[in-house]
Amino acid sequence: MSQALQITRARRKNPMMGLTPLIDMIFLLLLFFLLGSDFVSYGQSRLAPPRGTGGSESASQPAIVTLSAQGALQWNGAPISAEKLASDVATLVARHDDQLIVLMPAGAAEVQKVSDTLDLLVAAGAASITLERDVFDIDLADF
Repeated sequence: MSQALQITRARRKNPMMGLTPLIDMIFLLLLFFLLGSDFVSYGQSRLAPPRGTGGSESASQPAIVTLSAQGALQWNGAPISAEKLASDVATLVARHDDQLIVLMPAGAAEVQKVSDTLDLLVAAGAASITLERDVFDIDLADF
């Protein structure tokens, strides 16, 4: 009689999947995003004077200078030349030394024109200038 040779295979153990590589990758991603993020705290812009500060004299309203894409200037909504703007700012700053001037360039305004306008305001004596985006120039596609 012949005997059949039986070969038995060793049963494979299902290797246990370790969580260490997964935890390492999550830690590395967390570290990457923490180091890559911006930790600057953006403060609120000073467009309106503080309310309820008391005192006999209230703070003056900010003066708004808009700069169009073509380089045209407006002073509180009225068209104005650069020379007249400089004299008006100098007069206003002489009355209120802490006068806030808000420069609102159009989105398509040239950077050189914005810089020239800032130089003009500083030369006129403005010490508190805020650069804001023109609220009427906001494209709804940005949101």
